Amino acid sequence: MTLPPVPAPDLIGPVLVHESAVPRNGGTTALMSKSTRDGEWPLPRLFRALCVMGELDLDLTRVRLAPGVSDIEIAAFMGQVNVRVPQNLRVECHGEPVLGELKVRWGQAGAALPDAPLLRIRAGGWMSSIIISMVDPNAARWRDARKRARRER
Repeated sequence: MTLPPVPAPDLIGPVLVHESAVPRNGGTTALMSKSTRDGEWPLPRLFRALCVMGELDLDLTRVRLAPGVSDIEIAAFMGQVNVRVPQNLRVECHGEPVLGELKVRWGQAGAALPDAPLLRIRAGGWMSSIIISMVDPNAARWRDARKRARRER
C-alpha cells in the first residue's frame, strides 16, 4: 500500500516589495492596553512604537518591506514589548533599558544573506521588558506554539 504524497507546507516569511508599496512613516501605540501587529502588513521605512503601561506585540515574520534599510524605534514605559523577526533579515539592535530589560535572542547566526534587507531596531525602556527574538517562521515548533496561543485567546 502506498500513501499519497504529502504537500509541502506553505513557506512563511517576509515579502520584498517595491519602494513605492511601503509608507515613509508609521507606527502604533499601546496606552494601558494591548496592541498587536501581525500577518501581512507593510513595514514603513520608519516605524515608531510607543508602549505605556501596556503590551505591544510586533510580528515581522510575514511583513512586507522594501529593499534597503528600515528602522524601528521603540519607547516603553512600564510595559512589555515583544518583537519577532524572521531569521532571513539582517538586524542591528541597540537599546538602553532603565530599571528593566532588553533581551535579544539571535536564533541561528548567519541565516541572512549579505544583500538581505537591513532592519535597525532602537529601543529604550523605563521599568519595561523589551524582547526581540529571531525566529524561523517555518519551523514546526514555532508554528504550533503560535496556533496554540491563538486557540487560547
